[in-house]
Amino acid sequence: SSATIAPNILRFAREMQQRGVKPELEVYNMAMLEEAEYLISTGLLEKPYMINFVLETPTQGGLRGTPINLVELTRRLPPDSVCNVSAMGKTQLPITTIALAMGLNIRVGMEDNVYYRKGELIQNNAQLVERAVRIARELQLEPATADEVRDLLRLRGRKMGALPPVWVEDEVPVAV
Repeated sequence: SSATIAPNILRFAREMQQRGVKPELEVYNMAMLEEAEYLISTGLLEKPYMINFVLETPTQGGLRGTPINLVELTRRLPPDSVCNVSAMGKTQLPITTIALAMGLNIRVGMEDNVYYRKGELIQNNAQLVERAVRIARELQLEPATADEVRDLLRLRGRKMGALPPVWVEDEVPVAV
């Protein structure tokens, strides 16, 4: 319901819509997925909806990085959504591999994990990206190009130029 959405979230959504910005909705748990569904229902977001499931964030109220939690979130994914999956720490490799096998998109990087494997620190993000690409190709999946991602998400891209300046004066949240 609108009572669970912070008023500024609706204002930000309106401003992003007016500026042509595609938001990514980060979902850490089922309640956040329901909030995303409500936000979609306001009409402030344009299809396809970009939803990022972030697993293994228990200190932030998030779900553990388990296959069951990933499957349940995916089962409840709103229609017309593009799903991205990320997982923290030691769950990053198994959860993103399962996500790829399920046909979902993934995000990897040092923001989410500082170890390549137990006891071995990551030197750079490229290590994680290269491993993810290798696993995807083993699953007979080809990573998308930047242009393919722009088309999938209906993003403007650099060719269309800078976003137009927009001044949003209304600080009152959208009433639904």
